[in-house]
Amino acid sequence: MTNGTRIDPEVREPRAIKIKTQKRKGKKIALIILSVLLVIAIGGGIFAFVNFGDYFEFDQFGKTAEKSDTDEEPSEPEVPQENVSEPETPEKPESLPEVPVVEDPIIEENPIPREEWFMVLVNAQNPLPEDYNIETVSVDAKGHLVDARIAEDLLAMIAAGESEGLDFVIHTAFRSYEKQKEFYEAGKTGAAPGTSEHNSGLAIDIGCARGEFEGSPEEAWLLEHAHEYGFILRYPADKVDITGFAYEPWHFRYVGKEQALLIKESGLCLEEYLAQ
Repeated sequence: MTNGTRIDPEVREPRAIKIKTQKRKGKKIALIILSVLLVIAIGGGIFAFVNFGDYFEFDQFGKTAEKSDTDEEPSEPEVPQENVSEPETPEKPESLPEVPVVEDPIIEENPIPREEWFMVLVNAQNPLPEDYNIETVSVDAKGHLVDARIAEDLLAMIAAGESEGLDFVIHTAFRSYEKQKEFYEAGKTGAAPGTSEHNSGLAIDIGCARGEFEGSPEEAWLLEHAHEYGFILRYPADKVDITGFAYEPWHFRYVGKEQALLIKESGLCLEEYLAQ
C-alpha cells in the first residue's frame, strides 16, 4: 500500500478465498446455463428434423422435394422378369349381354300362317292330293264354283268394282281333279292334275265384258284394290322363273286380307313369301 499501512495476513487471506469461491460459483452457473441451452438446442433440432421429415423427402440425388397430402409412399422399382409368371386371364363376366336378333319385320310382327287352308301352295313341286276335298258354292249365273270360305269376299270385290262402273266376268274358277286330268290329257292345259290352283277352289280367272282385260280399267282397279278383299295377282310378269307359269294378268288367288296386303307390300310372289 502507498500509504504504508500494513495489511494483516490473517485479514487478507479470507478475502482472497472469498473471491475465488465467487469465481468458481460463476463458472458453475455459466456451465449449467450452457448445458441447458445445449439440451434445448439438441431437442429443438430433433423436433425440427422429425416435423420437417413429414413435409420433405430426399430423392436419390440428395435433393429435397415437398410432399403433398396425396403423395404415395415410394415403391421399390420392379425388376423385369422373363417367363416367370403366366399371362393374366381376363375375368369372366357374371353374365354376357344379350345380342338382339334382328328379324324381318313382316315375319316378326305378323307370323306367316303357313298351315292355314288359304295359304296352301299349289304348283308343280307342291301338287294337291287326288282326294283333296272342299265345300264349294256357285258365285255367278254360269255356275262357277269356288271354295265356300272365299265366296263372300269374292262377291264383295266384284260388287265394289261394279259400283264404280266396272263390268267383271269370271272365266274360270274351281276345277276338280278329274276335270283337270281330262284337260291335261286333251292338251287344253299344261298343268298336270293337282298342280293347278283351280283345283284348290281359291283362284279365279277374271275378265271384263267389254273386251281385252289386260290394260283395261277392270285390271287397273283389281291391281289397286284386290288385296282389300284378300286376293293377289298370282303370276306376275317378273316372277315367271319362280312360279313356273307364264304371266297371267287375269289370274287372282285368295290368301286372306291380311296376308294379301303383306304380299303386295313385299313385292314377292307366293313362293318367295312362303320361303321366308
